[in-house]
Amino acid sequence: MAHLTIAASEKVFIGLFEAVRDNFLLESSDSRDFGPFTAGYYLKAHLEGGSVDLRADNTVQIKELDIKWDKLDLTLGIDIPEICVGGFCIIPNPFGGCILRAPRVCIFSNDPDISFTLPLGGLITSEISVTASLLLKYAINPDRPAGMNDWDAQDADPSLANHWQLFIDPQFIDVDFFDIADMVGDLLENAINAAIDNLLGFLPGWARNLIKAIIGSAIDLVRAILDIGDDIQEWISDLLNVSFGILDFILQLIADYLANKTPIQQIEDPYPILPAADNPNPGMPAKIVPVKIPIRDLTVYNDDREMIIQGNVG
Repeated sequence: MAHLTIAASEKVFIGLFEAVRDNFLLESSDSRDFGPFTAGYYLKAHLEGGSVDLRADNTVQIKELDIKWDKLDLTLGIDIPEICVGGFCIIPNPFGGCILRAPRVCIFSNDPDISFTLPLGGLITSEISVTASLLLKYAINPDRPAGMNDWDAQDADPSLANHWQLFIDPQFIDVDFFDIADMVGDLLENAINAAIDNLLGFLPGWARNLIKAIIGSAIDLVRAILDIGDDIQEWISDLLNVSFGILDFILQLIADYLANKTPIQQIEDPYPILPAADNPNPGMPAKIVPVKIPIRDLTVYNDDREMIIQGNVG
C-alpha cells in the first residue's frame, strides 16, 4: 500500500496545464533556394485556448489548442529571365551600317530580380488536438556536483535539490495546420505588381512600355515561374508545410515541450515537511535545518474526475 496519495481535481489540473501553455513561445527562421526562386520565413508563435478533459481510460485530451502566429513573414525572391529592348537602328547609313541606334536596355539581369515579403501572421490560423498520458520522471539537478547526496546538497545550497517532474506526454497529435485567408492571393498579386513596377521605374517610358508588352501580366509571369496552379493559398501552404516542413517542426517542438521540457508540476525530493527555523537554544547552531522525507516509487494515473499521484516514503 502506498504511503502517500495526492489527488488534484480536473479544475486544478486545467490550471496547471494553462500555466504550461502560456509559457510556450516559438521563434524560428529558415530560407531555401528552389532554383527559379528563393523563399524564406520568419515566425513567432504562442499557444492559446484549448479545452482539457481528464478521461476514464487514464488519458488526457486537449482539444482545439490554437497556435497564434504573432509573426509569420514569407519572403520570396524570384529570378525572371532577362529581357532586353532597344538597340534598333534609328538612322540607317545608306552606305551600310547604322548612324544612330536606340539605347539598348536590359532588365531582370539579377538573381533574384524581385524580392518581397508577405506578412501572413494575421491571415493564417492553426489548431491542434492532443491525446496524452501523464508521465513522471526523476530529474537529477544538473548543477549538483557529482557524488553529492541529498543531505550534503541541503547543507551546501537548498536549490540543488532533485525533483520528481510531472509531464503531459503526447501519444497522438491531430493538427489542422494551415487555414489561409482568401485575401492572401490578392496580397501576393499586389506585391508582385508593385515589385515589378518599382523595378521598371528607372526606365524611359518607351522601354517600360515595351517590356510590359513583352512580359504581359506580371502575376501570370510569376505564376509560371513559381509553378503556381489555380490556388495560391494551396501553393503557399505546400511551400510552408511541405517544402519547409514547418508542420513536423511545430509538432516535434510542442511534443518535446510538453513531454520533456516543461513539467506541469515538480515535487522536491527529499520533500520538506517542516521548514528551516531559527534555533532558540543559545550556544547551538543559529538555524534548525528543515525536516525532509525522501520520496520513492511515485506513480501517476487519472480518471475522468481527478489526477492521482501515489508513492512511498524512505
